[in-house]
Amino acid sequence: MRSIPCLGLLLASLAFALDVDSLPVWDPSILEKNALENAPETANTVATADASDSSHAEIETHGYKTMQVTVGDGGTQVDQELRLSIQGRLSDSVYIDALLSDVDRKAGDQTTATLQEVDQIYFRVESPFAMLHLGDFTWDDNSMGLSSFSRSSLGAMATLRYRGSSVNGEVSGAWGTDEVSRYSRSFSGVQGQREGYYLDESAGFISVVPNSEKVWLNGVELVRNRDYEVNYAGGLLNFKNGIIPGTDDVISVEYDAYLNDDIYTMYAVRGSLRMENLIFDVSGFHLENDVDRMRKSTLDSADYELLKNDRGENLAAGSSLQELHRPKMSERLGTRLRLQAQHRFYADLELGLNRMDSNTVSNHVGGPSGRAFRWFVTSDSSQNLQAFPVALSVYGNYVQEGFAISEFSGSDRGWDAYALRNDWDLDSALLKGDLRHDELALRFRLGKDWFGTARWGYRRGDDEKWNSSRSQLSVVHRSLNATSEFTAAYVSSTQEIEQKRYQGTFSSEFLRGFIRPFGSGDVRYSVVDSLGNKSERGYAKTAVGATLNDDLWNVKESVGTLTVRKHNMTGAKGAGRSRDDDWRDSVNSVTWTQSAEANFRKFNLSHLLQYSHAVTDSLGASDSWVGDLNTNFGDDDMGVQGSVAYRFGMTSEQTYTAIYKAVAKGTGDVRYDSLTGSFIEGVDNGDFVYEGMGRNDSIGAVLSSNATFEATLEWNPGVSLGITQGLLRDITLSASYRSEAEDTTGKKIYFPPVVPAGLKSVTAGTVSWEASLAWEHPSGVMAQYNPSAVYEKKMSSIGYYQDIFDHKLSAGMKINDDHYIGIENTFESVALTALQKLDWNIWEISGRYTWKLPVGFSFEPRIRYREGSGEDDMKSSFGAHLWEEELRVGYEKDGFVDGHISFASIQMNKHDGDIPYQMMSGFGDGVTYRLETGVSVEVNRFLSLSLRYILRFGNAEENVFQKLSSEAKAYF
Repeated sequence: MRSIPCLGLLLASLAFALDVDSLPVWDPSILEKNALENAPETANTVATADASDSSHAEIETHGYKTMQVTVGDGGTQVDQELRLSIQGRLSDSVYIDALLSDVDRKAGDQTTATLQEVDQIYFRVESPFAMLHLGDFTWDDNSMGLSSFSRSSLGAMATLRYRGSSVNGEVSGAWGTDEVSRYSRSFSGVQGQREGYYLDESAGFISVVPNSEKVWLNGVELVRNRDYEVNYAGGLLNFKNGIIPGTDDVISVEYDAYLNDDIYTMYAVRGSLRMENLIFDVSGFHLENDVDRMRKSTLDSADYELLKNDRGENLAAGSSLQELHRPKMSERLGTRLRLQAQHRFYADLELGLNRMDSNTVSNHVGGPSGRAFRWFVTSDSSQNLQAFPVALSVYGNYVQEGFAISEFSGSDRGWDAYALRNDWDLDSALLKGDLRHDELALRFRLGKDWFGTARWGYRRGDDEKWNSSRSQLSVVHRSLNATSEFTAAYVSSTQEIEQKRYQGTFSSEFLRGFIRPFGSGDVRYSVVDSLGNKSERGYAKTAVGATLNDDLWNVKESVGTLTVRKHNMTGAKGAGRSRDDDWRDSVNSVTWTQSAEANFRKFNLSHLLQYSHAVTDSLGASDSWVGDLNTNFGDDDMGVQGSVAYRFGMTSEQTYTAIYKAVAKGTGDVRYDSLTGSFIEGVDNGDFVYEGMGRNDSIGAVLSSNATFEATLEWNPGVSLGITQGLLRDITLSASYRSEAEDTTGKKIYFPPVVPAGLKSVTAGTVSWEASLAWEHPSGVMAQYNPSAVYEKKMSSIGYYQDIFDHKLSAGMKINDDHYIGIENTFESVALTALQKLDWNIWEISGRYTWKLPVGFSFEPRIRYREGSGEDDMKSSFGAHLWEEELRVGYEKDGFVDGHISFASIQMNKHDGDIPYQMMSGFGDGVTYRLETGVSVEVNRFLSLSLRYILRFGNAEENVFQKLSSEAKAYF
């Protein structure tokens, strides 16, 4: 295990006064501030005087180590977790950052809804002149326009820096090994779907490397956690910030995913030189499958021989009957030179080299190799053309086919599939041979805040079998109050078809004022000639709206339209039909979007609502809604507070279900009840532990409609009405309601079922509510009544329905600080349909007395009576009753020691039939004696220990059951 040697490395670094921390960016002011705040008064003067002493290292160590050992009759379960971060300043200019995280979990093994932390180890030391990073790291190089390279790996990374008066330079290098593969995919949005887009093309479960993804919407790169979020365990994309893709939108993603049978070795280097008028960059990497390591793990000798004799054809299945992956190699080198003069003249020149091998084992299979060039020269790179009113720009690139421009794409995404289709009417899948792009632009200043651009570009292949030219004239108005742009363009392209397009676009937005209107439009007319068959295509997309802005709130309303019409120009016209009659609607849609935000002292709101109505030739009319509402109001001072949340829409994400991990028999706290087909939590002798909520990947990915509504309200009449005497002063009323539903049959849900009967019409759902009436008198007398109900329908092959209705009445009296008496009475009704149909009722009453003795001891006797009866679908009855007596002695001292020992006698008598496990709290027919003792010790603020022992015996038990659980947790 990696944690032991790396822990030694960290401790060794402490011996030399080094320091480490898990913060990705070190800010020395944090330590300086903390050091002054935490220092004794007598040392303040000394600390200030010695602040310039570089020999005074400031070290902080944070983290924890936990070890859990559970011993039961069926075996031993051991769980451990370690997280240690050390940070600090070695001297005035040298900082240390390191992290050791070991959670007994390998990267890529997650199945829960949120990817938890995985094993991580790194050590980093940094100064203004150098940096050394050992362990887990991410190499991120975006210095080139033609290519970029980002990868998470395990190894070493180093940087050397030079800072001069007029010259700055930096050189970095990295070596690493990993089990990660890079993927890219483009797909269209789904009307009404904001969440649950699969990153995997086959909609399968994948483990995405955290923070490795890049997402583009219509060619515009989105910002992580602001515009979208990714569920890394499973690979699901959710949009945020009011972004709701439609069918006309294109989503492009790139990401790294863990793949255990692909082991890579990476070498990377980059360097930069910065002068006043010159910027020079060079970067490169070599990425190759580590065949030697693969042969020791996943690649046996028979598979290796198959790969060695590969001649580029379809590979036969390997010895494991799984598809073999050819070991690959990619290496790329790039240089980029940027020059500027007088803060106007600017030149950007770039060269890229690429070499790939699609099977490094075989001598009969090679790979593409090629070069790429990019250039940009302008007479004025400033935005407002202050020096001269006219500027000339020349841009171009030449990409050989072997350069593989779609792999490791850089910041210049001119050959991206979306850009080619949207701007040039080219299909990226049909591009063959070398690629050429030339562009000439003339920018001019028309007057104050008015600018124009005339642009002409041409893309083609070497053999001219495909080409496209684009001419564009645009006028821009920019000011502090508003911005507008008007563009006219003409595109002529030849690929498998010939196409001519006439296009006009406009956009305008007010930037200041209470009312800020905005609008945009894109109108296109195209003529397509496919082997002599001519057709016309009209396209119009518009959006208009306004934003109302205030310091504390804003409201935004917009309406968008999309119309696509086609006309076959070569078809025969019917008698008496005009040319306009031959046009037909392909798509006609209207989308209305409303958003609002408010942040007042006692009220806040976030609201998003979108409605879309679309009519297509193939599907007819369809409607879709997306909504999201969250609001909170009130506070304790008002005596009234509550919340409302409502959301609905479409998703491809499967239902989340509880994940239970099997452990050594008897060492868990969850047990499976075969009679009801459900897992019971909180038991003594369980065989499972709860791991979290995870996706139900046993079913395929299906587009489903979802809706959720929940509301909470709490009212204290005494506070809200200013009542200081009487019954109302001591009463608190509260209620909560939640309903959720999902349907995968094609039905659209706009609001979840309000009553339980509505669950029958959806695939899965829940309706639940809870109310509370609490009374607490200043004398110490209190009472509370809680009715609640849960109605649940699960997506299950056994048709799972469960209805639970509870009445709970409790009362208590605090005689004084040392004596308390309490009683609880509960009635519960359960109707379950799963493996079979079961209905039962439970009545339980319990009472307890608490006596706090001197020096931290407490004495608490408790009694409980429980009675249950029911019948199954065959009208066979079952029933039982339980009587429990318990004595508990506790000890607590100043928050450092908390211990107890309790002994209980449980007499359970079964009347007839097989009873559900949860009906009698898991106790069997007969007498069970249960002894439990536990102690938790806070040794100091750095170390805590806990121990828990359970003993069960009696004629109701098959044998004597024992379980010992211990945990130690150390904080650094």
